[in-house]
Amino acid sequence: MKLIYMKQTRFLYLFLRLVMYVAVVSAIFYFVYQSPYNPHPQSAEDIRRWVAGFGTLAPLMYVGVYTIRPLLLFPTLILNLSAGVLFGPYWGVLFLLVGGMGCAMFCYLWGRFGGGRWLLENFGGHWGERLRGYLVCANSFTKLLWLRTVPVFPYDPVSVIAGSVGFEVKKYIGATFLGMIPGAIAYNFLADSFGTNKVYIAVLVLLVAFGVPLYWWQRSGECKRMRER
Repeated sequence: MKLIYMKQTRFLYLFLRLVMYVAVVSAIFYFVYQSPYNPHPQSAEDIRRWVAGFGTLAPLMYVGVYTIRPLLLFPTLILNLSAGVLFGPYWGVLFLLVGGMGCAMFCYLWGRFGGGRWLLENFGGHWGERLRGYLVCANSFTKLLWLRTVPVFPYDPVSVIAGSVGFEVKKYIGATFLGMIPGAIAYNFLADSFGTNKVYIAVLVLLVAFGVPLYWWQRSGECKRMRER
């Protein structure tokens, strides 16, 4: 009876903590999402018009919006494409990388200091444990680089998990930055090619940027090693 009581008490404790956590996070999401400063974009053109309205502060505004993108519930694809539309194929790559790093650090800090470890331990499930084991083993820099370049793992959950396991910050920044470069170049090339005869080449570049890492990840055995975690 005592063991049953302890299990019931622990379950109730976890449930109440989860409810409080969800309530607080949901409240933050709601107020930020409903903010009059949130333009609720439906396309890259919506982002372009809104950001361009800030004039010389447009790059800073774009980076800031990308940094807190998870709270604004902006689709990542729209922001990725809007960099090239706003700033051109060269500056667009730079601002996309800076904004992406800001968002990655935002999610990392959320995982490290915002209850990520507790959520991972109690509600991460099989995939949460598998990703944690994959990141904390030897060659952690290479492991995270794979997760950043292979178009299978979403950026935000990987960033939160990396923060929750206390992934070394220098390695995290380095692997994340390097892993974003192929996609940043491909997305900006694609955005710059809209309405031109270069769009087919841009699509090919996009397929190469994501297809080659995926193919190599399969052939190198990394996929199998992750499944064995």
